[in-house]
Amino acid sequence: MLGIEQAREVVLDSVVKIDSEVVDITSSLNRILACDIYSDIDLPTFNNSAMDGYAVISSGLKGASFDQPIWLEVIGEIPAGYTYSGKLMNGKALKIMTGAPIPEGADTVVPIEYTEAEGALVKVFRGVKEKENIRYKGEDVARGKLVIPEGKKISPVDIGMLAAQNLRTISVAKLPSVSILATGDEVVDIGEELSPGKIRDINSYSLYANVIKYGGIPISLGIAKDNKAAIFRSIENGLNSDILLISGGVSVGDYDFVKEVLIEKGVSIKFWKVAIKPGKPVLFGVKGNTLVFGLPGNPISTLVTFREFVLPAMCKMQGRVGNPVREQYAVLERDISIAPGRRHYIMGRICYRGGSYFAKPVGIQSSGALNSMLQSNCLIVVPEDTPQIKSGEQVLVQLLDE
Repeated sequence: MLGIEQAREVVLDSVVKIDSEVVDITSSLNRILACDIYSDIDLPTFNNSAMDGYAVISSGLKGASFDQPIWLEVIGEIPAGYTYSGKLMNGKALKIMTGAPIPEGADTVVPIEYTEAEGALVKVFRGVKEKENIRYKGEDVARGKLVIPEGKKISPVDIGMLAAQNLRTISVAKLPSVSILATGDEVVDIGEELSPGKIRDINSYSLYANVIKYGGIPISLGIAKDNKAAIFRSIENGLNSDILLISGGVSVGDYDFVKEVLIEKGVSIKFWKVAIKPGKPVLFGVKGNTLVFGLPGNPISTLVTFREFVLPAMCKMQGRVGNPVREQYAVLERDISIAPGRRHYIMGRICYRGGSYFAKPVGIQSSGALNSMLQSNCLIVVPEDTPQIKSGEQVLVQLLDE
């Protein structure tokens, strides 16, 4: 049975990067950038005022104070978006607005709160240093600098930078198509009668939401009953996607046909069963460029195996840099004991208190305990070789509220 890192490596080695497409920057939020973006301009593009005030020559304000202000003649005004064509001389000042270009001759800006206008003159109550309150050309971004690297998830700030670069469109990775199939005679959809022995289809909808959250196009294949013909037809449709997720039917029961059908459809099974709890029966296979994941049917098992195996595949497929799963060390507040041999993921809550993070298990630790999932905001990770973690010890957690 493979360890988690070994299994994940098998998955990632099977990933084929998908193509890119060009989109308008207004549609690029949360997409994965498919090329490096270098600045072809200096930002700011010109020296400009960092605040409202007066553009002046700093040497002419030495000794200025509230008791002994220095008087300057105001020779004009520079609103944002306009320039001043003359050169500023000693004893003169130009009223200037935030963002307006610094005129020739001026080397500083005195804030308006340290001045008082009287007709064509202004009293200055405080000296200012040379270069103070000026934003200089290129000090934020120099021409030729890498501003957004390939593989980055595009944020609102990134879109602002793209606009600053005069880019209307941008190349991003295509969104992978992800087909989702639930299996089992016991599974019924929303709106159907929940008769004795039946369970509601939870996994299809949570997987659907996770695919959207992490940048994919979900395709619902519905529920296939526990007969080979139904599963065969559904899997055949799902193999047209970049990724096929199958919930349930991968254990060792008499009616678990998924693995058998996948093999008949030409899927090369790379592994079945991983040293993980919950989620041990997880299956992974490949046909062409399509990745196939058989996820255990219990909701927490589905969540854990999606995050550990499917999500890294989606990221690599799009060329995304970095792990979207955030991890944090915390102080454990309740003892945890497990059977060693598999890495355990325990539903928990993490909080920040008194300068430290604290975490504790919550609810029933069963792979089907939906209410425990609702109460949780993290997964507490217990290594394979650690049968017990005591209260007060450090523990690694994965945050669920990314």
